[in-house]
Amino acid sequence: MRPFTINGARIWFTLMLLVSATVAAQETAKLGTLAAASDESNLVAAVSWRVANKQGHLRCEVRQQNSAAKDSVPTRTLSIYREDDGGHAKIFAFETPDSLLNVYALGDYDARLFTTWVSGSAYHVRIFAVVDGHVKEMLEQGTKVAPEVLYDDQGQEIVLITAPVMENGKWSSVNGTTTVFKWTGERFEKIGTVPWEKRVKCLSKESCASLK
Repeated sequence: MRPFTINGARIWFTLMLLVSATVAAQETAKLGTLAAASDESNLVAAVSWRVANKQGHLRCEVRQQNSAAKDSVPTRTLSIYREDDGGHAKIFAFETPDSLLNVYALGDYDARLFTTWVSGSAYHVRIFAVVDGHVKEMLEQGTKVAPEVLYDDQGQEIVLITAPVMENGKWSSVNGTTTVFKWTGERFEKIGTVPWEKRVKCLSKESCASLK
């Protein structure tokens, strides 16, 4: 990840990477497992999420449950656990038929949890945060192309969701538009929609308005 400067502001830019099954397996092994009674056979991914206040270290797991019914769609469940007296207490769960692409915290401490899911030819971006001691979904967006994340000079996340256009039978971002959401400390605020090629310059409502 390399820094660059726009209008005097030093910006860290990173393209969201696809997480392979090998990386997910290595992360799971590094974090260890829950109690021995826990069934690890359907574990898809596991990551650590460190947040502020009394929540401390959280563990996030995604599991897949196949139905006994023929031709049924598997259910994936994102569960979040808090360390509690040497064990783990579940504090949040989210279910979806979508397949997991990746899940990771957007920082080392007090960050948001970024997840990307796939259904058909579309990506579904869901970002979670701990608010007033509770895990809440703060942003949900669909897109035909992979989302991107910027960090401004204050370390705040800026999420880029691009709407591509169909050209020569293929989806292309070049002539599309990008909607930009910025973390305010309490929520992800939509700060503008700009041409794709100008998306990394959209850092505030004012700068976005000048890029039309």
